[in-house]
Amino acid sequence: MNGLFLAASGATSQLDGLGTAADNLANLNTPGFRRFQNVIESVNGNGTPYQYAASAPSTLDLAQGPMQSTGDPMNVAISGPGFMTVQTPNGTAYTRNGSLHMESDGTLTASGYPVLNQTGSPINVGQGGTVTIGGDGSVNVNGLPSGQIAMADPADTQMVPAGASLYRTANEEVLPLATNSQMHQGFLEGTAGSEMGTMVSMLSMMRNYDASMKAVHAIDTNQNQAIQAFTLTA
Repeated sequence: MNGLFLAASGATSQLDGLGTAADNLANLNTPGFRRFQNVIESVNGNGTPYQYAASAPSTLDLAQGPMQSTGDPMNVAISGPGFMTVQTPNGTAYTRNGSLHMESDGTLTASGYPVLNQTGSPINVGQGGTVTIGGDGSVNVNGLPSGQIAMADPADTQMVPAGASLYRTANEEVLPLATNSQMHQGFLEGTAGSEMGTMVSMLSMMRNYDASMKAVHAIDTNQNQAIQAFTLTA
């Protein structure tokens, strides 16, 4: 019976991994996208004699992506672990998508939501002009300060995807300010993954899933035959 548990749970964990890999593949061209990596752990059955494989919470890959020069002053790339802090209708979220926009009322947005300064307020750049963004996130318009973009450090914190290249903390905790990150105006950060690597990973998981399902079928068949043989001899 333990073999059946292992094979079936293994197939389930591979399906979870395929979902994560598919999302990573779909976002390869999203600026500042951070991949998630599936983690599979062995579980002792919670007091039962059965062991099985289970998917642990996926982890955010914090590997630095390549920086691509765009020459657009409304583009910023972050070197280091920092994430920009934005305000959404569902609370604070974090993003590294540095394709910034200036709304009609002057609000600076990233991923469609207001960018926050270090005190948690939206940054307003007025009615436009020459926007300069410093390495520390300071924003100046025509040489006058308009605020400082808050960069938060997710180190040692469980992060979860929130869609549209946004991330949240799993326990809704507020991240501390990043002290070892820098912004680069006129650049965008690409994803650290590759299309080929992601495809190879997906193919491997599909083969593992197929092997697990074949094992489930074989174990189930053997158990049925054993039950039938026992019934006939009883």
